Amino acid sequence: MLGSFHAPLLILAAGGGEADPLVFNADLALWTLVIFLGMLIVLSKYAWKPLIQGLNNREENIAKKIEDAEQAHEKAHAHLRQHEEQLAKVAEEAKSVLDEAKQDAVALKDRILAEAQEEAQRIRDRALADIEAAKNAAVRELAEKSVDSAVLLAGSIVGRSLDKQDHDKLIEDSINSFTNGA
Repeated sequence: MLGSFHAPLLILAAGGGEADPLVFNADLALWTLVIFLGMLIVLSKYAWKPLIQGLNNREENIAKKIEDAEQAHEKAHAHLRQHEEQLAKVAEEAKSVLDEAKQDAVALKDRILAEAQEEAQRIRDRALADIEAAKNAAVRELAEKSVDSAVLLAGSIVGRSLDKQDHDKLIEDSINSFTNGA
């Protein structure tokens, strides 16, 4: 007796037609289950575990790379904020230096102008003093020459000569009359 497992094969081999797929055959079901379980064991040990492990490793690797990228992104933002703060600080310092330089320039200009005005006033005062001294010297010289001429003329007219004290008094009176405008 051949058994029920070989019956569908015999039917097919004998050309008796096709096997009915709706008919339950226990032997075929048992061997199919055994092969399925065997394949399941083989696949789980040699295919699915390495596949799952590889997928888990890949998932962990991707998660780590995402975390690293987020940390790098945060560091980049921190550096950017720090550079912006430093740039703002440098701009403020530059503005402060420029303001201070402007104030120094204005103060220097004011000081130079004041010194120049003082120097001009000193030169003017010195020039006026020199003019006054030259005027006084010229008036004194003119008065001396006038008195000398007058004394000589008067001495020749009067017939006597004046002494030194009379001569000095005449010079002083002449100078006073010239300076007072008389």
